[in-house]
Amino acid sequence: MIISSLFRRYLKEQDSVCASHIPGGKFLLYSQSKPLLRIDKANTEDALVWLTYPEVIQYYPQVLSSSILLDVAEDGTPRYSVQVGALPTTTQDKLESTTGATFTDLRLALFMVSWRDAHTLSRANSVLLWNRNNAFCGKCGSPTERNAAGHLRRCSSCNMTHYPSAIPVGIVLVTDPSHQNIVLVRQPRQPPGMYSCIAGFSDVGESLEDTVHREVAEEVGIEVSSVRYVASQHWPFPGSLMAGCFAVAEKQELAIDENELQDARWFSRDEISTAVDRINANPYLRLRGNPSGVLFIPPPGAIAYHLISHWVKGTPVQEIHQHIY
Repeated sequence: MIISSLFRRYLKEQDSVCASHIPGGKFLLYSQSKPLLRIDKANTEDALVWLTYPEVIQYYPQVLSSSILLDVAEDGTPRYSVQVGALPTTTQDKLESTTGATFTDLRLALFMVSWRDAHTLSRANSVLLWNRNNAFCGKCGSPTERNAAGHLRRCSSCNMTHYPSAIPVGIVLVTDPSHQNIVLVRQPRQPPGMYSCIAGFSDVGESLEDTVHREVAEEVGIEVSSVRYVASQHWPFPGSLMAGCFAVAEKQELAIDENELQDARWFSRDEISTAVDRINANPYLRLRGNPSGVLFIPPPGAIAYHLISHWVKGTPVQEIHQHIY
């Protein structure tokens, strides 16, 4: 792990070395922000499609100048990602047929892979989009030029250097002092029956604790205490670092912000235990819809699932991280 991390840093900083390893690397392809995924291999190690350089250039010859460095595999192979854009129909059909894979909507794909692979998909899409959205300098407006790894862009005029970054988000599971009830919320865009944790972007100058206090107060109108960090997850919409927490509040009536939420409720331990069992039995409930409207929570690809499921299990807060990672 340490050697891979150091090698990745070396590749990010040394353009000539990074470029020289591209022909021997492995590649994860995106088309219009949709990763190439073997749907029939969902939630297995074979879900993501890693192509060699000779395989990729058959479909996208520009890979040498447009790929971004992702990481270094355990065997020491550098892994890259490339956005191929809208391929001609015949080319895309051939690629998907040859690999037995499909370019899949990213929101769906994140719930069809392991926790680790979800982070890989998230990182790849975020860095690819960052490069597309930062073609011009935010300081003077001149064109920027990327380095070989795609993790740095330098202004061609004022020499300002730009780096990709993540937006901090606090996501919190609020429980009552007896730890027998929790607050979950739902947004209008979520499928019927799905409830999740309260979450929101950090304001400038806020600590994580400040964010949690403010978001809970704004969305459901209650005051929390004992905010404790649990674990984090990168999320590619729009490129966020989700910091998962627990917090405590007296069980009381909720004042719902109807501009943000469709509903918010206190749920009992028995209700949530059933909801966890339901998503475990059918991980694709989030994707396929839920006409019955029965309660369920986000699937294992989301940090909200881990906060909620470990609360049900009674896992000590200090031990949850080791169960997730």
